Amino acid sequence: MAAPKSLAVALLAIGQFASAWPHPPLRAQLVERQAVQEEYDYIIVGGGTSGLTVGDRLTEDGDYTVLVIEYGLYHNQTGMNQSRMFNITSEPNPELNNRRFSVGIGCAVGGSSIVNGQVMQRGTKPEYDAWKELGGPDSTWDWEGLLPYFRKGITLSPPNATIAEEYNVKYNMDYWGTETPIYAAYGNGSPAEVTKILYEAMASMPGMNIAEDSGSGENGLYWFPTSHIPETRQRSYARTGHWDNVPRDNYELVVGAKVNEILFDENLTATGVRFFSLNETDAEPVSVRARREVILAAGTIHTPQVLQLSGIGPSHVLDGAGIEVKVELPGVGANFQDHSYIPSIVYMWGRNPGGSPGGGMVGSPNLVAQVGLPVLSPDNYEAITTKYEEQDPTSHLPESYTEEQVEGYRQQQAVYARNLRAPDTTVNSMMMFGPGGSIQNLHPLSRGTITLDPENPQGEVIVDYRAATNEIDLEVMAENIRFVRRYMASETFEPYAPREILPGASVNTTEGLVEWVRGQIIPSVYHPVGSCAKMPREWGGCVDENLMVYGTRNLSIIDASIMPTIIGGVTQMTVYAVAEKAADIIKARTFD
Repeated sequence: MAAPKSLAVALLAIGQFASAWPHPPLRAQLVERQAVQEEYDYIIVGGGTSGLTVGDRLTEDGDYTVLVIEYGLYHNQTGMNQSRMFNITSEPNPELNNRRFSVGIGCAVGGSSIVNGQVMQRGTKPEYDAWKELGGPDSTWDWEGLLPYFRKGITLSPPNATIAEEYNVKYNMDYWGTETPIYAAYGNGSPAEVTKILYEAMASMPGMNIAEDSGSGENGLYWFPTSHIPETRQRSYARTGHWDNVPRDNYELVVGAKVNEILFDENLTATGVRFFSLNETDAEPVSVRARREVILAAGTIHTPQVLQLSGIGPSHVLDGAGIEVKVELPGVGANFQDHSYIPSIVYMWGRNPGGSPGGGMVGSPNLVAQVGLPVLSPDNYEAITTKYEEQDPTSHLPESYTEEQVEGYRQQQAVYARNLRAPDTTVNSMMMFGPGGSIQNLHPLSRGTITLDPENPQGEVIVDYRAATNEIDLEVMAENIRFVRRYMASETFEPYAPREILPGASVNTTEGLVEWVRGQIIPSVYHPVGSCAKMPREWGGCVDENLMVYGTRNLSIIDASIMPTIIGGVTQMTVYAVAEKAADIIKARTFD
């Protein structure tokens, strides 16, 4: 039986931080930290995209109480700004000329959904089906198992009919929902005229598919919506959809607080958490009990940290930080992946086709080409794939990997090799905004790590992208550039005489392109995943089919860290779908 409900929907204030709000929260009651109840049915660590989604779903029937604990504050302004993001810099990346990189993740109520680029995309069917293969027998984590949750989690606002016909904006409402107030919207603005030329040129590329819908699980050329509320054109994100207008007395949120330990009993059953105020450094930590479950939603970067601080993770990391090992789980903080990109392959028109080079991220459709390796590199895709198949994973994986983790990568390697040969998966993304474009490698083969700082375990984690430790990642990006060159040389563009500026026509050998890429590539598009993978434990996994952490009871993970492999598209919509599915799984659990 559920516990009695609390007095009101509350935003429980930790410390004196009310000045962080330009205006009062919409439906919140400010309470000092002492007002946090002693126990709740569920405690969710992280009030971001997945945490607020699951918090909303667990409280909607009124049967259970939920406390969400969020590190960041309640901001009414959105968009990419350092005040709403964690200040983390990666380790030097030797394979990328020893450069360091910003680790871009949201630090506010709503998480990364408050600061991202608002792109709404899905991966392809084979990419989600790979999760099922990597999940063990009878897994339901595939395209068919996730599609109902894509529908449930996102409401589509269709494009203007006239614009859709004129610009060939295809959509199919069968792939979308109509009820949840998280919106994917096309808006009514007209794209720049030049996009018609860009579309025609890309559509003529050999093997190019024209997708039925941006969310149909296909690759190819399509217009995608963005996460904005159609009536107001303001950002639609986890806070607006799953907190602001949810007037429930059983759904509470504490902000400005950091969880530094999951509490366990002698049977390694999670019984609660301990957290402290970021603004009251002298105050005693607060312990809160969970009657049913502790749910981690701190994100790909910080969920491993919470686990490692609690004694769950690789023993060499925990020993180095002076933390008692409760569960030896080497996969915690491993298998780390992100999309990599080059901001722009630069061309100039010889004769301007007219019109602005882009249509804007909100208010008009956005054009992208998502292609597989056979389309990206028709002459070299088989050689690249064979080279990858024949690699010994230990040649590029971290030295700390156990035999189980290496075996897990071998399983990924087999799936990836098949998908690299397939015409219906995605390897490259090209955002089309004018001559040239921004290119991304959507399936990097290298793997990074996230670990505690042994000198300061309570401080920020050590993020090591280890980008390009598998040299094939650089070769694929070189093939991306060749693809852009073929595209810009298409017959459609002949009247406009485009000229390549960067990297420049003189950079034309594979070796030359790889070296140019090495100095340009950025190993993160702020889409981190995979650091607590949902795979069998004997393959280095961290959570099982039902998202429960191996070796424990009543402890689960619901964020992007559980994705075993990254999908070929912006991860925002997939995180919403994962959270929706996770909520149903959690609701269906029985407890002793």
